[in-house]
Amino acid sequence: MTWYDYYREARDTAWKALIECGISSLPVDLKAIASFYGIEIVLFSQCALIELLNPKVRRGDGFIVVINGRKTIFLNDMVKSRRRRRFTVGHELGHGIIGHPLARINYRNYEGDSKSDPFEMQANVFSRSVLMPACVLNALGVSSVDEIMDLCDISQISAAIRLNRLKLLRERDVFLTSQLEKRVYEQFEPFIEQTLGR
Repeated sequence: MTWYDYYREARDTAWKALIECGISSLPVDLKAIASFYGIEIVLFSQCALIELLNPKVRRGDGFIVVINGRKTIFLNDMVKSRRRRRFTVGHELGHGIIGHPLARINYRNYEGDSKSDPFEMQANVFSRSVLMPACVLNALGVSSVDEIMDLCDISQISAAIRLNRLKLLRERDVFLTSQLEKRVYEQFEPFIEQTLGR
């Protein structure tokens, strides 16, 4: 697969998740997505077994593993901001929903795209596409990092990365070219109209 193939798979999987879960407003309810896919979220602060893990993993933002046949996200709620943790949950959901191998613990500490690991890149693209759907942000006329942060309840770094991609998509005028993206837009249309005061 090419890097674009990996990107497209992650983006399309995010759109399918929004559609299947009936998500129709921002900020996106990640607990609803996790619940729909049967993925449990456990906070580090509520799990004594975290202390048994490698210190690097304990300092990371989170990870996903399979425990007793169930995909489980462990979220480090003792580091970073709540908005950053939302991106982490989206990232780990990406691993679980796309179907990446979960046999070993990969902890994450970065919101940008990995140039060496296609699965990490995919998880980031999934998280951005779920939390900050470009077609919705475009329809709302979003033009600043602060607007994205407030609308999507997301960190400044993630919002800046999304805004840069949004600008590229606007330059290329490639919104609503996919049937999946059109369905996402239609699902969010009442929210868009309400937000714009129409």
